[in-house]
Amino acid sequence: MKIGYIPTEGGTYYQEFLAEVLLGEELGFDSVWLEEHHGVKNHYWPSPLIGLAGIASRTERILFGTDVMVMPFYHPVRVAEDVAMLDIMSNGRFILGAAIGYKPDEFALYQAPMEKRGARFEEAVQLIKLLWTQEEVNFQGAYYRVAGLKIEPRPVSRPHPPLWLGGWGELALRRAATLGDAWVPGPTANLDKLLDAQEVYRQNLREAGLNPAGKPTPLTREVVIAETDERAREMAEKHLLINYRDEYGGGKWKHPLIGAEDSSPVDQFDAISRNRFLVGSPETVIKQLQKFVDTFGVDHLICRLYFPGIPHDFIMNELRLLAKEVMPVFK
Repeated sequence: MKIGYIPTEGGTYYQEFLAEVLLGEELGFDSVWLEEHHGVKNHYWPSPLIGLAGIASRTERILFGTDVMVMPFYHPVRVAEDVAMLDIMSNGRFILGAAIGYKPDEFALYQAPMEKRGARFEEAVQLIKLLWTQEEVNFQGAYYRVAGLKIEPRPVSRPHPPLWLGGWGELALRRAATLGDAWVPGPTANLDKLLDAQEVYRQNLREAGLNPAGKPTPLTREVVIAETDERAREMAEKHLLINYRDEYGGGKWKHPLIGAEDSSPVDQFDAISRNRFLVGSPETVIKQLQKFVDTFGVDHLICRLYFPGIPHDFIMNELRLLAKEVMPVFK
């Protein structure tokens, strides 16, 4: 299994983020990831590609990617060019994770329509892959049109940088199967939802003539690890639960799962964490993770370590605990 992580987020904390990335590479982590949201104080990245460009030349081995970028806010030609540059700068270590987005205020900020965003997303992904792989591109869609043009330079990865697509609806899972190289689930779903969605995704693969066994199985999870269960739970209740209580369950966001399909009480740790979070001592986290390995078949775990207010030093210690105690069990 590969193991990666989402470090400290928010452009304000770039130096802490960089220190965590450099430590992660030194400790042997496989990947590091940035998310995208807009207008959230002290959290998330408005420009994840720029953040990742900052580490492309500071690292040598670790993979890095977006988990995920919101594609409707970008012109696909710009995405194709920027990702090609990141791929070249890192010598083929970039993974593009993308989805259609769901927050109305973000679409209002970009003056982008939420209607038909899935259809525009499909065309954008198709065009990006053509620009990465063809010397001359002719594309006539309902939203994007390119006639006899190309980008320079093209990526060094062959056939192109990996493209992992997120989302939970039936159309999103079909797009992930037919247009992407993997489906990358976010951290909010519990195990039952993960398994149901995975079966839909794999059925779409089979209908497209593709073998599910040949596809990566990444998974993002909320992770709080400490020397003892008590300390980990204390930090999770203080910081992780804020995401679910205030952001997802506080009426600020119309989350596609929390408060919609999933009615778990967001202010009750035991209820929201069950079969969802990885929280505890190394021994407890290993047991929790093993359940996702046995049932979901995860082969690339992405640990979301940052939540509003959680200290940088605590995350640095989490990285050391994961590398010393957890990673050897699953490597």
